[in-house]
Amino acid sequence: MLYDDKIHQLDHNLFLISDLPQDKEPLSWSSRMKIAVGAARGLEYLHCKADPPVIYRDLKSANILLDSDFSPKLSDFGLAKLGPVGDNTHVSTRVMGTYGYCAPEYAMSGKLTLKSDIYSFGVVLLELITGRRAIDASKKPGEQNLVSWVNI
Repeated sequence: MLYDDKIHQLDHNLFLISDLPQDKEPLSWSSRMKIAVGAARGLEYLHCKADPPVIYRDLKSANILLDSDFSPKLSDFGLAKLGPVGDNTHVSTRVMGTYGYCAPEYAMSGKLTLKSDIYSFGVVLLELITGRRAIDASKKPGEQNLVSWVNI
């Protein structure tokens, strides 16, 4: 994939102020919400408008590209799968995805559903709200996994 100086990954723009270069401000709340809404619309298209539906399977901040206006675009569809059709409720598949973003029920069962992407979107939303990474080994135990930390 080609990147130019006008396209950036969300994770390069979001995380902790201490990670930001001195001359760069953290994302504003309006930019964060614009990104969240745009990513949600991308998932809505894949899940509700594409025929058959597509399960993205690797939604994470690094796979959300931003232009200079912070308009998000989903990228890297290498793990995407066609979703269930008809009376089927899931697709059975080898578990793939990124640790910290993968839905626990999918990780345990291998049953992939549209809800698996919704879980991943929830993790990205938590990142947008908190400014923390989904997994951060530099944090103390109990705070390294964002979802676990939020549940405390």
